[in-house]
Amino acid sequence: MTTSWLDLLGAGLSGGIVVKSLDYIYQEYLRRSKAKKSAKDLVDRHIDPILKSSDELVGKIRSLSQSDFTDLNKAQRPSDFSFEAWAPYLDIIYLFAQFWSWIQILRIEGLFVNIGADERGKKLLIFFRALESTKTRLVARSWQRAVGETLLKSNQNALGTLTYPEFVDSFLSKEEFRRWYKPLISVLENLNHTRERQRLMTYGVIIHTLIDTLDKEHLITRDRPGWANKLTKKSKRSLRYRIFRIYLPFVRNYKRYIEAKN
Repeated sequence: MTTSWLDLLGAGLSGGIVVKSLDYIYQEYLRRSKAKKSAKDLVDRHIDPILKSSDELVGKIRSLSQSDFTDLNKAQRPSDFSFEAWAPYLDIIYLFAQFWSWIQILRIEGLFVNIGADERGKKLLIFFRALESTKTRLVARSWQRAVGETLLKSNQNALGTLTYPEFVDSFLSKEEFRRWYKPLISVLENLNHTRERQRLMTYGVIIHTLIDTLDKEHLITRDRPGWANKLTKKSKRSLRYRIFRIYLPFVRNYKRYIEAKN
């Protein structure tokens, strides 16, 4: 009889443990499914503008690199804040601001969402880390985020960015708006120096890779050639052994970006 009671007690306890274990597994499954759906919904909303702004910026960087940045190098440092004085700089300044603004919007709206639960979101975060790493970034992260936030505007209860005319108007007329752009302007004003040119083009390669990775079929973006012929051996080594080996090991065709075609 004693053995029978012990058997029943053991069965009851083990049964309770099994039930609790199954309940825990089920609740964890629901939690992860919900997190994955939230991440997917967030990325679905923001992947297009991030890719489109990336594509515009890469197109501009490639165009400038192919002409050895002549348009910017021959431009004199603006002595006033007229449109004519700043015209050579305004386009690329806006494209950087727009790209950084969409990154910032994703971060703001994803504050309570595990973006990494979505595979595309996970890769986006990895690309952002690569772009913001100490040896890669063009400006400090705080300045980048500040620039991104200068372009934010609310549009029907959703965040968006200023249009180009709105940006130009604010940039030329408001010193408090313009001051956030000083580190970026400093980079653009010194593109006659090899170091600054290579920094900009290396940064552009990472964005180019982001586009090709997240829009493989180029349904949203253009399939552009790279500018490997404009990169120095030092920049190529940095991309090969630091960016593509450490940050972006999932990019298999990285040679496309660092080896010039014959």
